[in-house]
Amino acid sequence: MKKSILIWFLYVTIAGIYAQSPITQVEYFLDSDNGFGNNTLVAITPNTTISENILATIPPSTSIGYHKLYFRTKDTDGNWSKTTRTHIEIIKPQTQNNVIVGEYYLDSDPTYSQGTSFVINPQSTDITQDFISQIPINASIGYHKLYGRVKDVYENWSHTFRKNIEIIENNGNLDIVEIEYFFGSDLTFGNSNIITVRNPQPDHTELFQVPYPAGPYNFNDVLYVRTKDSYGKWSHTTILDAIDTGLNTNELEVKMFSLFPNPVKDVLHIKSNNTFSIETISIYDMTGKNVYKTNKNKQVINISTLSSGIYLLKLNTSIGNASYKILKQ
Repeated sequence: MKKSILIWFLYVTIAGIYAQSPITQVEYFLDSDNGFGNNTLVAITPNTTISENILATIPPSTSIGYHKLYFRTKDTDGNWSKTTRTHIEIIKPQTQNNVIVGEYYLDSDPTYSQGTSFVINPQSTDITQDFISQIPINASIGYHKLYGRVKDVYENWSHTFRKNIEIIENNGNLDIVEIEYFFGSDLTFGNSNIITVRNPQPDHTELFQVPYPAGPYNFNDVLYVRTKDSYGKWSHTTILDAIDTGLNTNELEVKMFSLFPNPVKDVLHIKSNNTFSIETISIYDMTGKNVYKTNKNKQVINISTLSSGIYLLKLNTSIGNASYKILKQ
């Protein structure tokens, strides 16, 4: 539905040969003139000079967009002034600009509204939502680009976002068979420190020791980890965020915590299979400066204001304490 009422502020000063006769009426019309006295008439308090606020009613059938609004006045002698014109714009109702639907596609853009749609729930002006994309059965094995975008209530589309994905051949359950780790430079897949998984399985948790040179721990070092499956495919490379430099028993138990995503851009989530409450969260930069601290029991923290780099996050909880390295993008 369109906005059908427009408040129009009208100021008219009559001069010339009719200046001595009081003005008694104002007439206005949209786009087309039906002739003097045959448009919308508004009676006003008679005066030779007027300043009036006029409520102009716009027909409901008026199309969205730009139009011309005309008006003129008539005095007590029946004389009409010159017709004055102004430009106006008819706009849609100012309702909440919610995101209502999304769509995605693989590699080639089929044009707007032609991709695979997904539901937005709840609809809002600012959304964060996961969705499951169905990959076409004929998509080739290898790397592809997955695109997506969302549309609001006014039919406006967002910018298109892109994710790089890899489609691999499905030979049943793919067991994790190797773990590779390294500090610093990547020597490419399979050329760093390799650990053979003792009990290969698709969903695997492995505890292993990483030799570190004698001396104080250097927080600028980043430990990278990736895995290989039984089909010879490597996972994405990530950083190992848990730091164990001789923790006590309670601290070892807190290893069941997981922090994600890591690397993190804005919002960091803290999760555990145990029931726990957080007493203190502290974040330190590489100089040892405390850049974030809260005593609230928060399992989601916003670190968007921090500069990019490596930080140390320390948790004090009801089930123990732990330290984690996070990489802020």
